Amino acid sequence: MNFKPKPLRAVALAARGFSLIEMLVVITIIVLLMAFTTPALMRTMQSSRLASAGDNLLGAISEAQQLAFAQNVPVEMRFFQHPDAEGLDTTANFRSYQLFKVTLNTATNGTVTENLVPVNNLTRLADGIIIATDPALSPLLSGQGLPDTKTGGATTGYSGVSGATYNAIRFMPDGSCRKVGVSNAGFATLTYQMLPTSFVTLAADEGFTISANKLPANFYTIQIDPFTGKARTYRPGF
Repeated sequence: MNFKPKPLRAVALAARGFSLIEMLVVITIIVLLMAFTTPALMRTMQSSRLASAGDNLLGAISEAQQLAFAQNVPVEMRFFQHPDAEGLDTTANFRSYQLFKVTLNTATNGTVTENLVPVNNLTRLADGIIIATDPALSPLLSGQGLPDTKTGGATTGYSGVSGATYNAIRFMPDGSCRKVGVSNAGFATLTYQMLPTSFVTLAADEGFTISANKLPANFYTIQIDPFTGKARTYRPGF
C-alpha cells in the first residue's frame, strides 16, 4: 500500500495551537460578556429575594389574622428596627418581625395588664432587604419606636439586637387591624389607620436612605384594610 507523507508545511500547521493574540481576544470577549450580563443577573437575584421576603411577610400577616380569629385573642405583629446585626449597615431599618398572642395578666393586687406570648420565632428579612422607615412609604409603622425589651432583665429584646426598637400592628378577633401605640395603665393604645395610610413597603437596601423621593426601581408594598384585615400587594417593579 502506498503511503504519501504530508508536506512539512501541512504538518506544522496541524500542530499549531492558539496564539497569544487569539487567547487575549477570547478572554476579552468573555470579560465583556460577563460585564454585560452580571448586573442583569444581580438585579434578577435581588428581585427574587425581594419577592420572597414580601411573600413571607404576607404569609405572616395571614397567619396572624387566622390565629386571632381561631383563638379569639388579639395577635400583635412587631417590626424591629435596628442596624444590620453583622455591622455591615449602621442605618436603623426594619429588618425583622415576630408574632405575639396578647393575653391578660392579673396581679395579686387585682391589677390587670397585657401579657405578650411569642407565637413563633423571629423572622429576619433576607440579606439586603429592608422595610422602609419613611412615613410616606410605611405609614402603618410610623411614629416613635418602642423599646424592644423582655421581662426578667434580659440584655437584649426579642430582636436579639441591643438597643433595638419596634413598631407594631395588632389583629383583632373581629378581623380588624389597628396600630399599636404606647401603653397606658398596662394596655397598649390602639388606633385605626385609614386605608390610604395602612401599608408598608419592602425594598432593597442599596446603601442610601429610601424615601418617597428616592425609591428603588423594585419595591413590594403590602396594604392592609384596617376594618377587614384583608391584605393586597403592589409590585410595580416586577
